[in-house]
Amino acid sequence: MENHPTQNVNETKVEVELEKETEKEAVEKVDTDSSAEEHSKETIIDIPCNSNSNSHSSSYDTDCSTASSTCCTRQGEHIYMQRDPVPDTHHLPEAEDLGLLKYEHRKHWPWFILVISIIEIAIFAYDRYTMPAQNFGLPVPIPSDSVLVYRPDRRLQVWRFFSYMFLHANWFHLGFNIVIQLFFGIPLEVMHGTARIGIIYMAGVFAGSLGTSVVDSEVFLVGASGGVYALLAAHLANITLNYAHMKSASTQLGSVVIFVSCDLGYALYTQYFDGGAFVKGPQVSYIAHLTGALAGLTIGFLVLKNFGHREYEQLIWWLALGVYCAFTVFAIVFNLINTVTAQLMEEQGEVITQHLLHDLGVS
Repeated sequence: MENHPTQNVNETKVEVELEKETEKEAVEKVDTDSSAEEHSKETIIDIPCNSNSNSHSSSYDTDCSTASSTCCTRQGEHIYMQRDPVPDTHHLPEAEDLGLLKYEHRKHWPWFILVISIIEIAIFAYDRYTMPAQNFGLPVPIPSDSVLVYRPDRRLQVWRFFSYMFLHANWFHLGFNIVIQLFFGIPLEVMHGTARIGIIYMAGVFAGSLGTSVVDSEVFLVGASGGVYALLAAHLANITLNYAHMKSASTQLGSVVIFVSCDLGYALYTQYFDGGAFVKGPQVSYIAHLTGALAGLTIGFLVLKNFGHREYEQLIWWLALGVYCAFTVFAIVFNLINTVTAQLMEEQGEVITQHLLHDLGVS
């Protein structure tokens, strides 16, 4: 019976120590949680406080209102305040989009149009200087054996499908092409760049000779009209893709329509109504104009910059690719078959001729 008070005292001490250890573990858990939250995206501010603290006891400079003081007294020894995370301004998508927009709208020097025009003028001047004296408006007698002129009987000399653009029949022919390609080509190249306009121009030249070889297989071809009409048609593609982003789209469209109408009217006049002085000049290959324009329109949809990126324009892109590939493949295959057939007929004709001469006793 004498040991009961001592036992009660020991039990009381044990309970007090357990309570202290529990409180210590709770404080350590709170500190651990707060340090873990400090390493996350959110910022946690630890404000020590007790029922006797005032507004100056906080380790963070803030206002301690009556409500917060009461809350501190009720919640315990700490108040936790949470800040919104600071946004990262180093990788803003708006800045990247702005840089991409400036890159797409940057201006280019029209090197291709200027250089190709100078080359065409220089070659024509050389031909004019080396040929016999002619009147200013009359055609220059271009020799049919020139390495530049396109000839349907020499289709295997592939460079002729492009090199004919450097030759022109007279000053009017040259001047007309130069003025039009400068007037319509420079604005396009300034906006879309040298590579894109070079591709469109050369595609028009190539399509002009391919189309002529299919439809007018007996025609010798000179002039850069295929490339010029490709530039005109590329304006239509540009207006279709970027009408909402252009300041003078209607003016450009009107100028293209007016020019094509005048050229078509002149063609009909000289073809069917005896155009007088111009009849003595060489005939115009309207097939080269038409196929060059078709190439310029389709290639324009493929390579020109598109600032709108509307959904239906993807369908236009694939349609243009399909049309250009279909016509180009057909024309190339047609030329190959015609070339092989002509060679076989020529060889067989020589064999037949030799047999006939042998039978007649001539050889």
